[in-house]
Amino acid sequence: MAITSAGVGSGLDIESLITKLVTAERSPTETRLTTKQSVLNTQLSAVGTFKSVLSTLQTKLAALKSDGDLMTLSATSSDTDILGVSTSSAATRGNYQVEVLSLAKAHKLASTALAGADTSLGAGDVTIGVAGKSFTVTLGDTQNTLADLKNAINKASDNTGVTATLISESGGTRLVLSSNETGADNTVTVSSSLLGFTEQQAAQDAHVRVDGYDVYSASNSVSDAIDGVTLKLQKAEPGTTLSLDVALDTDAAAKTVQSFVSAYNSAIGTMASLTKYDAGTKTAAVLNGDAMVRGAASTLRGILAGAGASGGSYQYLAQIGITAKADGTLELDSEKLSDALANDSAAVQKLFAGDTGYATQLDAAIEKIVGDDGQVEARNDALQARLDTISGQLDDLDARMVKVEARYRQQYTSLDTLLASMQSTSTYLTQQLSALSKLSSSSSSSSG
Repeated sequence: MAITSAGVGSGLDIESLITKLVTAERSPTETRLTTKQSVLNTQLSAVGTFKSVLSTLQTKLAALKSDGDLMTLSATSSDTDILGVSTSSAATRGNYQVEVLSLAKAHKLASTALAGADTSLGAGDVTIGVAGKSFTVTLGDTQNTLADLKNAINKASDNTGVTATLISESGGTRLVLSSNETGADNTVTVSSSLLGFTEQQAAQDAHVRVDGYDVYSASNSVSDAIDGVTLKLQKAEPGTTLSLDVALDTDAAAKTVQSFVSAYNSAIGTMASLTKYDAGTKTAAVLNGDAMVRGAASTLRGILAGAGASGGSYQYLAQIGITAKADGTLELDSEKLSDALANDSAAVQKLFAGDTGYATQLDAAIEKIVGDDGQVEARNDALQARLDTISGQLDDLDARMVKVEARYRQQYTSLDTLLASMQSTSTYLTQQLSALSKLSSSSSSSSG
């Protein structure tokens, strides 16, 4: 008897039986491997969190190092209505006396007054020069009004730096030509038989006196008088001497230190959370007892417990208002920090940014942990290798279970065939016995 589907011959639910047997054989190994896989992925994520908080702290440390935000200088003017000021990283500390004698002005020429903007000028060329460079516009027999000339100048592709405008006043309409740049070198010239011009405003350089030295500039933004400082001339006040101070930006410095303290506390708190053990619930964190994390926390605390610099007014964090609490995090006394910055900001900078400064030491220690060849990379590689091994084992398990299922299917198909054959034989024998029984009964009735 041919069996085309498992269980058809015997009536047994062989498909369900095979599935349950394969599942029972797979389950212990699969559970063990997936549990390990889950633990390793959790550890990998925790190591990523550990690296992230240390990398964030390292970013904040960069602002405390020699070329960071802690070194930022700001400049102040005693009268910003006359003199504004800004600084760049090239600025150095100092105090300067500044007098603004004159502002830079753009050269302006005004044409003779005409009846209106639509007054025809006739055909011809108008050549305009600025700082030795010139361009020419040409008016034809049509479109040759004063307004047309203005538009032609402003739209000229080779315009060398002139803006044309129309000004209407009681005496008529004038075409005004203005240099786009201030300064004595940017004078405007006009050559044309169509229209005459007179000077409305002379080209002029700015004149500023810094600590008694005369400085001239084509612009009212003077960046070459004091290294790293840009003077923004607002108005001329001859005879008025202003005070310009370039000093540490204490507000920015305080914010930089506060940002470091916050990042450090976040790192210490995260490391404590990743390695803690809750005695009440008897629950261990994912990296409980981990030597790398515990060692990192110990290293950071050890650095801050020691001296940060030598030869300055401050050698320890406590001297500028930063103290350690019982849980290893830091507490900042903002008022004490402000006083330290005001009293000796250079010493505060050295405390962090010197060769043995806190920022320098911490950055070097963190780099060994999270750098390209650091401890975190080695740990990640090890965890990933173990995950790859488990992934391979799961693939092997899948392949083995295919063979196991095939073996069970072969065995139970043979059993199904055997049972079907036995059932067929049983049915035949039952039929034959029944026939014999009927024949015997019939014979007995006849003889009687």
